[in-house]
Amino acid sequence: MGVDDRLRIRWPAPLPDGRRIVLRHRASGGTLEEPVGGDRTSVALAVGELDPGKWQVRLMAGGTDVPLLTDDPCFSFEEMRAYAGAPRDRAVRVVRSPEGHVSLRVRQVSPHAEVEAVHPGDGEIRVEGRLAYAGPRPGVPARLTAVARETRHTLTRDARLDGTEFHVCLPVDAFAAEEPALWDLFLDAGDVHARLATRLDDAPGKRGKVSFPRQLAPVGDAGDERRMSVRPYYTGRDELSIASHLVTEETQ
Repeated sequence: MGVDDRLRIRWPAPLPDGRRIVLRHRASGGTLEEPVGGDRTSVALAVGELDPGKWQVRLMAGGTDVPLLTDDPCFSFEEMRAYAGAPRDRAVRVVRSPEGHVSLRVRQVSPHAEVEAVHPGDGEIRVEGRLAYAGPRPGVPARLTAVARETRHTLTRDARLDGTEFHVCLPVDAFAAEEPALWDLFLDAGDVHARLATRLDDAPGKRGKVSFPRQLAPVGDAGDERRMSVRPYYTGRDELSIASHLVTEETQ
């Protein structure tokens, strides 16, 4: 799948004459067809305007069609990063089943801040990643906004944005100075308000599988002996958030 939303299929040897690729929408039954022409070893289909949903990719021979099979894994992280680097509101992804059947998954998308690295330590939480589906924002100041889930109170920190790549450093003390809360994280750049999440790596379901160490910080003034635990974590939607809570004897 190219950045130009064209699905390219290649075969190692020419197919028999008259073969066609058929895309069939699983829900509606609608189809899109493209003949395998030229030297009969490749075909390219424009798929950027397909309706959302799952599309089966099939090879038609005569009056019947069969599933298109491949041993290609149909996933490249670098290609996915390049694809998400362009502004778009609809994303097309090639999927290979365990049996080798090829299909397309088309879905509506909105910009998010793809998290590629999280480094908690030394009193900081450093986050690196890139804007997805928004395109570069040259000359636009960026900031990280943390929103307390219940109270909607906010904390903000400047972020560095270079093209689509962002870097931000969050001091643990800033969260320890607030009431205990779950903080959802957003990257603001111009007209983009993008939730921090990790979704392009083809590994959904990070909650309970990916964990980060907590950091402890003192609460309040020097006379306050309480401590706050501050820890980044993934939600059930693979979004990055921060949990802060007071340390008790049970949680030490």
